[in-house]
Amino acid sequence: MVKVISIALISLATAISAVTALDPVGQFKRAAACPTLGCVFPPDRSEFLAGSRFDVRVEVHAENNDKVNNKYSLTIEKLSGNGKHGKRGAIEFSKFSHIKPNGQESWDFTYFKDASAYWKSQDGDKNAVTPVHVASTAWRRVQIREPGTYKVTLKYNNGKKTEAIWTVNPVSKRKAKNVILFIGDGMTTAMITAARLISKPHISGKYQKHMHMDQFPVLGHIMTHSLDSLITDSANSASAYNTGHKSAAGALGVYPDTSASPFDDPKQELLAELMRRRSKKNGGAGGVGIVTTAEVQDATPAAVYAHTRDRDEKATIVDQMIHGPNPVVADVILGGGGKYFHSKQGGKSLNGTDYYNVYAKERGYKVVNDRDSLLKYKGKDPLLGIFHSGNMDVWLDRNVYKKNLDNAGSDPTGNGKAALNQPGLEEMAIKGLEVLDKRHRKEGWFMMVEAASVDKMMHPMDYDRALADLLEMDKTIGGTKEWLKRHKLDKDTLILVTADHAHSFDVYGSVDTQYFNSFSDSEELEKKNSVGTYENSGWPSYVDADGDGFPDKWDVRYTLAAGTAGFPSHREDFQVSINGTRVPAVAKTTSHHHYKVYEPSPNDDPHGILKPGTLGGTESVGVHSLQDVPIFASGPGSDLFAGIQDNTEIFHKISEVLGLGEQA
Repeated sequence: MVKVISIALISLATAISAVTALDPVGQFKRAAACPTLGCVFPPDRSEFLAGSRFDVRVEVHAENNDKVNNKYSLTIEKLSGNGKHGKRGAIEFSKFSHIKPNGQESWDFTYFKDASAYWKSQDGDKNAVTPVHVASTAWRRVQIREPGTYKVTLKYNNGKKTEAIWTVNPVSKRKAKNVILFIGDGMTTAMITAARLISKPHISGKYQKHMHMDQFPVLGHIMTHSLDSLITDSANSASAYNTGHKSAAGALGVYPDTSASPFDDPKQELLAELMRRRSKKNGGAGGVGIVTTAEVQDATPAAVYAHTRDRDEKATIVDQMIHGPNPVVADVILGGGGKYFHSKQGGKSLNGTDYYNVYAKERGYKVVNDRDSLLKYKGKDPLLGIFHSGNMDVWLDRNVYKKNLDNAGSDPTGNGKAALNQPGLEEMAIKGLEVLDKRHRKEGWFMMVEAASVDKMMHPMDYDRALADLLEMDKTIGGTKEWLKRHKLDKDTLILVTADHAHSFDVYGSVDTQYFNSFSDSEELEKKNSVGTYENSGWPSYVDADGDGFPDKWDVRYTLAAGTAGFPSHREDFQVSINGTRVPAVAKTTSHHHYKVYEPSPNDDPHGILKPGTLGGTESVGVHSLQDVPIFASGPGSDLFAGIQDNTEIFHKISEVLGLGEQA
């Protein structure tokens, strides 16, 4: 018996290795996950939860003056696992899936072969692009209920083949009733360390208090690469958590194809969609909550409910929540982004629609637009709370430098006033829990809570604001755990804390800002001497005497010497930006290029030292990095998240904990 199994495993390994092709090198690609002229989406090494729904698209390409061959076929063969497809050869895909494909489509697109072609195009050379002609077929809402390994083969161009191995994972017994996923957007271990340093008391180098996330029993790390790049953005990284599939920059819940429309790309069923149609056997359809300090249409929250290749289609994303083909219609939606809900002053809603009214009338939402209304709400109806026209203001401005809130037009209703009465992340999270508990205590729920401006402040290298928002998330985690325990839900709830991607932030010493400021602008060497390293780094001046989890004072003498690896040219003085978010670089007024080129902002740290950028001149802020991000876990199923894992695994592990999927 052992010998037979061994032979079977060897045969399977041989079949899989036969289609293995390493990711192609290079910066520019004709299409994501499409190294040949024949493309299969989902691509090689995709994994699926048994019974989850997904779209399939094939594309056949021809470049320049070649004509595309529109005669091709797609087959699927089961390589391992039991079931009715276990002992058959390759089957025509339509017959296997019992789905009739859409009619064959055709279109053209262009791409850049390399950096030389791209930059020539940016400077006006219209001949730098390579034209591509496409023939394509799509199958929508496919399901594979039998776990196992499958080989999918596209045959095209008279004998050429593109093959992909797909793995369908089995459904597991439900382990938890509820899951809360905290995302500190862009958060890294180094940021957590810095936040701890400025907020917790230490004696003889030992912390006397720890952050709430420090106290989680399980710690793991997540690899964040995207489908076609070593660096990810928030859209496709958050999508990996919500679908179990990798995607490309800007894409939400889809594999990006090459068609003109950003809405016809092959879709991947979302965690929230699975939650909504969970089988009665595993507890029935559950609740969904979305809480963020960003616009609710922004990449990370939109990954919970949207399908589009372009994360910037925010007006349509608002519509998708309640009008999509299989809309999530979340029980709780709290955050910013009011300008996409109305057409009043500053409004950008789809077709000028009043979506506040539509959400209320068509789906029964209670709509609130300020902190007082949010806290007063005690009902059971689904809750839509939008508190800013754009991203919500950060903790440091809402609580310390409050004059920075006085921005006309930031009110979410389009009345032209400033949004001066915004709730905090903890207040939104607790209210979300209250509503979900009232609506779905029996069935359970999934809630995503995002501290969005950890990332949004790291980009302009406004480290004080980024770390303050990280501390706000940690305080929210503590408040959430207390609420769950008080309502006897702590033993039924898995809590996860992680990030969607990284920044290359780190701290390398401290800065004596008094000494720094004593020198003239031209004395840059002397200013740099204010940075203490190793034994001279000492300790910064931040103190939390009132015990609220935040430094009592941010404008202190001894600050952190911090920085990132990828940044534009700017000036740095290592001191808090009192008058609002930093703007490190601005567009040059004169340039011989056709595109914008940035230089250090004259108003940002004008007396700081010059830091020549490590990025190209077209970048005005810092960029993401490839660091693994931490994941903290507590509650039933938390042991699954220990160790190193790919970002797509998070979806499958959450699905396992919640008992999602359908198995034949």
